[in-house]
Amino acid sequence: MRGCLPVSDSEISRLLDLLSSPAWRRERVLIVLGLRTGLRLTSMLSLRLGDVAIAGEVQNRIRIRRGTTKGRRAGYDMPLHLQAAIALQEYLDTLLDQTPSAYLFPGRRPETRLSKTAGWRAIKRIFAAAGIAGAPTEIGTHSLRKTFAQRIYTALGHDLVRTSYAMRHASVSTTIEYLSFREEEVDAAILQA
Repeated sequence: MRGCLPVSDSEISRLLDLLSSPAWRRERVLIVLGLRTGLRLTSMLSLRLGDVAIAGEVQNRIRIRRGTTKGRRAGYDMPLHLQAAIALQEYLDTLLDQTPSAYLFPGRRPETRLSKTAGWRAIKRIFAAAGIAGAPTEIGTHSLRKTFAQRIYTALGHDLVRTSYAMRHASVSTTIEYLSFREEEVDAAILQA
């Protein structure tokens, strides 16, 4: 996570343009869920159909199970952004196994989920295809989570405590690590103060 950069608005546009093809439905869901929920990769890959949909219809809230959260502290429900719901519904309509216990991102073997390594590689491949470059540690799955943190922080009027809650961090100091501050903005503020 350290050194990982958030994704800019223009990079998000490039990602979504690339992923508009039906051939990229699964990858689109990975990217949009990451951007719109801030979920960690393991939590996304651990989602089951019953966590996001009832009878094949995506719900307005999704369930994150306790065993899939960092530290396995607690499960929770969270609202689902409209953009993520649309991407999910389009993807669900293509899945063969529609049972509630089936993984949203199935693995190669029956009743398994896509591995964390395969998910990480898919996201890295998407960034590369969209022309979003950076050192191996600068762009990755946590770029999506950091982007979510930045957007929530702004939407909540720069409230660290509520941003920390939205990120499900145990400490506000962890949330601060997720927020990238551009040095030129800090310099300008110092000069204006």
